[in-house]
Amino acid sequence: MSNDFVKQLEASLYEMLPLVKALDIKLEEARPGYVVSSMSRTPIVVNHIDAFHAGALYTFAETAAGAVIAASFDLGKITLINKRGEINYQKLVKEKVICKAAIPQGAIEVLTKEVMHSGKAVFPYTVVLELPGGEPACEVTFDFYMYRNRE
Repeated sequence: MSNDFVKQLEASLYEMLPLVKALDIKLEEARPGYVVSSMSRTPIVVNHIDAFHAGALYTFAETAAGAVIAASFDLGKITLINKRGEINYQKLVKEKVICKAAIPQGAIEVLTKEVMHSGKAVFPYTVVLELPGGEPACEVTFDFYMYRNRE
């Protein structure tokens, strides 16, 4: 997709979720089914041991997962809420963290049909946050509740 799509999606995230802008989360690439995002070191994300704060990492993971969903589904018809999240830390993050979030086209179609037919769906989804060299820093699993908007 074009750079305009990336900037438009990033701007809509900043407007909907001011915390995403405060944490300076960036979208590097975005298209339906795939988003690459990053969060760099800023004073607001660093904790008492000079590493990224656990809450900042969780918010980044939730944002990356939400961004790929926003890029893949018609949010005019479907609303998404994080019902549950679990994070498994593996490495300290000191400088930058990256997330490549993907949803296969088949899963997008199945979930869309389920939400449109039954009015709701629970979508379990996992993202891996990586250090710049590709080493996993943490894995975060969510249960997103999706429901059909009233017309």
